[in-house]
Amino acid sequence: MPQPPVTVLMPVHNGERYLKEAIESILAQSFADFEFLVIDDGSTDRSRQIAESYGGDPRIVLVANAENRGTVHVLNQGIAMASGRYIARMDADDISLPERLERQVRFMDEHPDVGVSGTGMRLIKNDKLRNTRTHTASDPELKIQLLFSPCFFHPTVIIRAELAKAHPYPDNLVYTQDYNYWTKLAPLTSFANLSEVLLHFREHEGQISTRKADLQITNARALRAEYLKRLAGAASDEQLAIHHAIAENRNDIDLEKAKAWLEKLVGMNDTAKLFDAEIFRREMARRWWLVCRKNTRHGRYALQTYRSSFLQPLYRPDAIKYLKFWLRCLATSEKIS
Repeated sequence: MPQPPVTVLMPVHNGERYLKEAIESILAQSFADFEFLVIDDGSTDRSRQIAESYGGDPRIVLVANAENRGTVHVLNQGIAMASGRYIARMDADDISLPERLERQVRFMDEHPDVGVSGTGMRLIKNDKLRNTRTHTASDPELKIQLLFSPCFFHPTVIIRAELAKAHPYPDNLVYTQDYNYWTKLAPLTSFANLSEVLLHFREHEGQISTRKADLQITNARALRAEYLKRLAGAASDEQLAIHHAIAENRNDIDLEKAKAWLEKLVGMNDTAKLFDAEIFRREMARRWWLVCRKNTRHGRYALQTYRSSFLQPLYRPDAIKYLKFWLRCLATSEKIS
């Protein structure tokens, strides 16, 4: 049997509620030449039976684990089994739009230097479509973003099978396996993102990111601190605290400390030359804007502090968003200590 261009890898654990819709979104793809690897990870609901009901489609390969082994185990199990040139991730509660595989396979074919790429997505909450989310697009921007957060939406990712088989998912720091994976792959290959929305991502109470939020935050902080060492060495506890606050987009940040830290990172990169200097400065300027926009509770002080940094002119926010920021700052007259 000829090698399919792409294997769609979908782990399932007690996903009966949305599984049918997820499977059918893959079977309805405009790009039809794929292997669809569905791995049921010891489900105790009707997930396996639902998947088996599609057994008449020869593209579907159903694997049933006798017991629940966890997401990382299943992902690596699927990577080892995949026969496609590429492996496209899919979750059992999401919806891939009809042109997803066509667009992603074409992009990877046209960009042989890129090992991993993702797309934009739109949220589904309470069965209604909500806001759209996109990431930055270029390799340098994405690897800079890893200093703060994951640079891909995991369910949108496509990866070269050769790369994934040589470098499977790390099995430490559970519930942050995607962030962990991208930091490990960053030195090994180029990254990219398509700005197009090619997946609808469902938010609901049953998903791991909701049930294990506290552990996710703890593990993300550990990963962030480790990746930061590439640029800043062993940061102090105070520096890590402000870095995590910036990354988590908190609204209780000490603006002077945040400004000093982001400006210090620019100086560190100017010395280390780890990232392109111009792109890095622009990304730190964007972070500075996000910090100040989130902390308008400081009133006019937030506006003054925002303008006082050399980073401020390096990133131009959307005019409407800046106007709202300006008005919120003026609406509060005193600095909140």
